[in-house]
Amino acid sequence: MTAFTDLRPQRVAPGAPILLVDDEQAILDGLSRQLRKKFTVHTATGGAEALELLESEPVAVVVSDMRMPQMNGATFLSKVRTLYPDIVRILLTGQADTQAAITAVNEGQIYRFLTKPCPPEVLLEEIGSAVEVNRLVTVERELLSTTLRRTVEALTTTLSLAQPLAFARAVRITRVVTELAQALQLEDPWEVEVTAMLAQLGAVTLPPTVLEKLDAGRPLDEDERDMAVRVPVVSRDLVAAIPRLETVAAAIGWQTARYDGRGSAAGMPAGEELPLAARMLRLATDYETGISQRSALQDTINALRADAGAYDPRLLDALIGGHEVTELEAPPRMVRVHELEEGMVVFDDILTTEGILLIGHGTVVTDSLIQRLENYSEQGRVDGALRVTG
Repeated sequence: MTAFTDLRPQRVAPGAPILLVDDEQAILDGLSRQLRKKFTVHTATGGAEALELLESEPVAVVVSDMRMPQMNGATFLSKVRTLYPDIVRILLTGQADTQAAITAVNEGQIYRFLTKPCPPEVLLEEIGSAVEVNRLVTVERELLSTTLRRTVEALTTTLSLAQPLAFARAVRITRVVTELAQALQLEDPWEVEVTAMLAQLGAVTLPPTVLEKLDAGRPLDEDERDMAVRVPVVSRDLVAAIPRLETVAAAIGWQTARYDGRGSAAGMPAGEELPLAARMLRLATDYETGISQRSALQDTINALRADAGAYDPRLLDALIGGHEVTELEAPPRMVRVHELEEGMVVFDDILTTEGILLIGHGTVVTDSLIQRLENYSEQGRVDGALRVTG
């Protein structure tokens, strides 16, 4: 209830930060005197100075003059829109120039176009309205972001409970994608990691026997291959229904596309037109499948090299560079169920006493996983000791 209450119109909080931009210092001083009782006022005498200030100061609204040397108001507000889309933009000008107004609106998508001299009460009202628009946009974005992340967490938790083998495989693939993102120094790897985790959602349609074969790297018969081929499509369609995950869904749907385009269906992108997440997912999936099928890591790397056209060369080089020379990892250790901690990694598949798979190897221990194991342990349906790493 409180989250939605925050979206209702409210009075503008005093001290909201605004930025005034004009090449005449006297005008800036006059406007500051009019506005500083209600807002926290920053000033700049040109577009370049204003952009530098915005790098370090949070601002809700920018009010810019149109006619300034080096960079006019339309150009400046266009840059602000690109760099800081949540900042609300107002153009203040003395020019009775219709074309200037059209340019400013088209390039900067301004909130208001005001002519000078602008009565103080009008300017105060318009800036106050702009601050409120900024607040609502910011709250909505944060709400959507939180909702989106929790939706993804709920889906992956459901997958871990419904198909632990598929979830464990998704975790291993995501781990490779994370390593690739680190090698490429991606600033925000969240989207590519979510793509890797959600790409296995369609595995809920697979029978346990098929999942076991996929997890062990054993060959599938024709019917089983047809089932496995449909997994990316099912995953894509499930994810496509979630707002803000359209690009993730597209990447999931194109995860089997080759980088060189060979054998791809008509209309399927190739090369750099393939989303980065799809390129990462293709390589990480083939790598994970390879190490499930082959006893030697180098054999998997050689197989990837032999079919290099399937992969983004930059990603393939990063993966090989990170795995060709590996350090000895710490051996797994035995712990009791009550000793499990979040962040540990399950070393072996965990089965019930009836032989039903509960958790696949490679799964990262979470609080919900611990609770599940404790429940089974109390019933005497799982061994009280298991091997973990980390």
